[in-house]
Amino acid sequence: MVIVITGAIGIGKTTVCEKVIEIARSQGYSCGGVIAHKIQNEDIIIEDVQTGETKVLASTSNIYQGTQTPKYSFNPEGIDFGIQAIDRGTDLDILLVDELGHLELRGEGFADVVEKIAAGKVKNCILVIRKELLPALLPQLGVATSVFETTIGNRNQLPREIGMVLSQAATAD
Repeated sequence: MVIVITGAIGIGKTTVCEKVIEIARSQGYSCGGVIAHKIQNEDIIIEDVQTGETKVLASTSNIYQGTQTPKYSFNPEGIDFGIQAIDRGTDLDILLVDELGHLELRGEGFADVVEKIAAGKVKNCILVIRKELLPALLPQLGVATSVFETTIGNRNQLPREIGMVLSQAATAD
């Protein structure tokens, strides 16, 4: 099962993911992958869901020589760290990837996970994709997805809804 969590920037997608992982773990499911946190200066820290270890993924200061977007320069070590965490998470009950974006559309960043999902090599996963990128990324997944849009009105109950869907899918495996 592939679950996509989408919504506007800053609406609470990452918080929804954190709560879904908490619910899944409380039900005995193993979870892996990555979750991204914006810090005060707008830099992005990436966390390995399985170990809790963190690394800088991207900075608004042009301090990394790796991949660039108009807003961020990406830390090659942070990308490698994320890829390793995702690879370890593909064999677990639930894989979380927060988030797929412009890099993945260009075949960079965590693009390999899109291929693994399309090839059926991932049991259950949660992908965070910004709403405006859904039309470009969903066809690449090549599988049926359940899309949940995070809004101010639903972000508190959404983790329970997604948790129930995931639990039913994991039980069916």
